[in-house]
Amino acid sequence: MDGSLFVLLLLSGVLRTTSGVYRQYYYINARMSWPEAQGYCRAKHTDLAFVETIGDANSLINIVEAGYSGSVWIGLKRAPQKRWGWSHGEDTLAQYSVWNGGEPNSQNGCGFLAYGVWSTYQCSAAFYFVCYKSTGYIKVDLWKNWRDAQSYCREYFTDLATIHNTEEHNQLKSIVPFASWVWIGLFQDSWEWSEKWSNFFRHWAAGQPSQSSGSGDCVGMSTTNSGKWIHESCDLQRPFICHGGPKALYRTYQYMNESMTWVDAQSYCRARFTDLATVDSMNDVNRLVNTVDSVYSGSVWIGLHAGTEYHWVWSLGEGTISNYSMWSPGEPSGDGECVRNFNGSWYDESCSTVLPFVCFNDSIGFIIMETAMIWRDAQSYCRQHHTDLASISSPEQQNLFRNESSLWIGLFLDSWQWSDQRNLSFRHWAGDQPLLSSGLGDCVGMSRSNSGKWAQYSCDLQQPFICYGDDKLIKKQIVRFKLSCNGKCTLNDPSLQTAFLNVISEKLKSIGVESDKISWRQREGEEVFHLESKQTANSNNHCKSQ
Repeated sequence: MDGSLFVLLLLSGVLRTTSGVYRQYYYINARMSWPEAQGYCRAKHTDLAFVETIGDANSLINIVEAGYSGSVWIGLKRAPQKRWGWSHGEDTLAQYSVWNGGEPNSQNGCGFLAYGVWSTYQCSAAFYFVCYKSTGYIKVDLWKNWRDAQSYCREYFTDLATIHNTEEHNQLKSIVPFASWVWIGLFQDSWEWSEKWSNFFRHWAAGQPSQSSGSGDCVGMSTTNSGKWIHESCDLQRPFICHGGPKALYRTYQYMNESMTWVDAQSYCRARFTDLATVDSMNDVNRLVNTVDSVYSGSVWIGLHAGTEYHWVWSLGEGTISNYSMWSPGEPSGDGECVRNFNGSWYDESCSTVLPFVCFNDSIGFIIMETAMIWRDAQSYCRQHHTDLASISSPEQQNLFRNESSLWIGLFLDSWQWSDQRNLSFRHWAGDQPLLSSGLGDCVGMSRSNSGKWAQYSCDLQQPFICYGDDKLIKKQIVRFKLSCNGKCTLNDPSLQTAFLNVISEKLKSIGVESDKISWRQREGEEVFHLESKQTANSNNHCKSQ
């Protein structure tokens, strides 16, 4: 993204989902590509907007800046594989399904009920269909293609029929003649949310999504077409919508230019800050390097140290493989500390073996690289040109590589742990690290002169170190004050609160008071400002802060 100044206009709204959870959305009036918008939302909020109901979709358009008539990025992007789900958003097929023999057929995109079972057909065909609402299923005797049937059900009822269990399946069969073909809410989908949430609610505009190649891998919401979705090139510069409350932009790092052993440095950081530095991304690595004094060229302690147990973990930092694994029988066999994928299964292998590999890119999915490298070089290549070596978390993803030759994936054996006990598996070792011989060092330092790469050292070595967290020695002062407003108070609008802080900060600077770290004091579950009651205020229009 261009480094020039831009203004962020934040408009926020809080929406209630069908699960009873309130999701807070923020419209960001800064034009970015989809990957840049994703990075911004993940840094300052939770992620790009996740939408799971028609209520969310209809309400989301109201937070876009008035007068803007283009599209805005949301969190949907093309997935590396296709999956079957329900129109209303549920992902329940693993728990219940009644597919006909040989189904589902990957050549067809939509599902229908006939002869008591589910089958698939081209979505452009015209059938009768079944909608549902809170009182049950409704058979509609109108000839419509699947997409038009979906729109009809959403307009007049809730959605196309979703079936969760045998009881519901029998209810639907009771209103449909045995030999009739009727559309239900099943459809094949090749899109996924930025957060990897497995939800299938979609709100496409007519003619979307296009099946032509190169038509766009990222999704925007049209502000001129009732909030309907279109897919576009991820490189287009668009405003965007995030979800999740504001959070600190980065973990705060503090460089300590005083030499200590690792244990003493840990104690110092815990007493004055939070702990020794924890690192979970290349972005953190780059900021650590810039934190160290420019004249210092040695290594500095970070919070990683030797653990007592080995775990198979992912290079991307997602922790262990407790949720999904595809080891071949007899594996892991002790042949090595890195993993190759071959013929649909995983095998441990010496990390020095030279193999092709699979990268993962946040915006386009998996990329197979034919150039053979050792595992560590493959990891460095993926991090430089994409996101990281591939993580595999589902059978659908595994099936993408079933017929390929041996390929490195991002799985590796690790026994290191962070001082603050966080279960993060991101590692940034130098080329010959970590050393496997015992007694060569149980604590980890970062080299400023080697692009922030890590090496292991004796914990008794004395060197500078990096902590993270706010400085507890900085004196904090709480100031309580009142603000008055004409008409309806809207002082809990985050954008107004930010504007107030900027005014206060400038006023403090004008009288020589340091004010870089001022913030509103907000107790959990409460707002910053509260309207004073009649008993304690002379006017109903007075607001006070905590």
